[in-house]
Amino acid sequence: MTRRIFYLTRSYYPFQKGGGPIMRAGAVKYLQELGWAVTVVVPNYNSDKVVDSNNVLMIPFPTRYNARKSAFFQRIGWYEDYLDKWVLSASDFLKCKITSHDIIIATCGGELGMIKLGHIIKNKVGCKFVINFRDPLDFGYMNGFRKSNVLHVNREHLQEKYTKNSDLILTSSNIYLSALKKRFPNISPVLHNNYFGYLDSFNIDFFQKKRSDNLRIAYAGTMSEAQCPEVLYDVLKSINEEEVEIFYIGDIDKYKPLKRINDENVHFIDFMDRDRFVKFMCENIDVGFVSLVNKYYGACVPSKIYEYINLGIPILGVLPHGDGMNIVNTNKYGKVVTYENRSELPSIISGLKDPIVRSRYRERIISDRDSWHMKNRILEVHQLLKDIV
Repeated sequence: MTRRIFYLTRSYYPFQKGGGPIMRAGAVKYLQELGWAVTVVVPNYNSDKVVDSNNVLMIPFPTRYNARKSAFFQRIGWYEDYLDKWVLSASDFLKCKITSHDIIIATCGGELGMIKLGHIIKNKVGCKFVINFRDPLDFGYMNGFRKSNVLHVNREHLQEKYTKNSDLILTSSNIYLSALKKRFPNISPVLHNNYFGYLDSFNIDFFQKKRSDNLRIAYAGTMSEAQCPEVLYDVLKSINEEEVEIFYIGDIDKYKPLKRINDENVHFIDFMDRDRFVKFMCENIDVGFVSLVNKYYGACVPSKIYEYINLGIPILGVLPHGDGMNIVNTNKYGKVVTYENRSELPSIISGLKDPIVRSRYRERIISDRDSWHMKNRILEVHQLLKDIV
């Protein structure tokens, strides 16, 4: 019998853009290819209609959704999660569609709503309940670290409440897995880590690298205080490095630390579609830069690490101690240091100017590249799901 999976997510490509929705769409794609009958359940933010099409079930909010007000109510504890009203409506709708033979996979990119919904449905119908922490729960337990200093109630007790009846919990880092085991020993038997990897592969040998006398480093992704992408420029400027070009790819319009930069060796490029991005990176970039500065993010593996592996590009980074740093440094895909040790970047960059050094990193990446493909990484999830049914 083909097992049905109801995949609960706050956002999903192509209805929402960004790395998270795209990666979740990839996970669904590969689960379907492995024989699972997957239905995606996502809020309908734009209409009061239920939309059921192409294995995607969009459930509306019971009343008009106000994102800012809902987030504020979550922060002060009036709501357990900003999706609370949707969760209650969706649980009433789904309890007649999901049976005890089905599986719920509740994703978490920081929100509690999908986990809460999965908990409720599990209690109502007795289905299998799987939680996938792509990121730690915002203001839940993370080994004493906080995502930010913004006013927000602690949600650790809710994390314990809504995970205790789960049949399987997947994390995307061993740091977070260890933190959960230590704080919530009752869920230890169902905890497993799964690195989700990169979404799809392509023939990187098809592209010809353009020659340059300068070392070309790219940062591609979100521009915010969490990433602090300007750290790369600030370090290089402090030593008057002129043989390095930096390419910032993404939206800098609302991020002042980058808008202040006026340097002929620093280039700003808007977001590109997938094909253009791959072509540009393979033809123009020597090193991929990744950064996160808060120690909280040691529990996260930036998806750009997987992307740079996919591109066969050596990796330079500023990250907290955690899985992301370990993946790069242990496997010798490049070099990552902590924000506190960012003064080491100039000597690392000096070494990366040598094509032989970059070639060695690239060879290590290429030899391991296939193992980081999501279609291979998800085989672990496939087996774990088979084990619980």
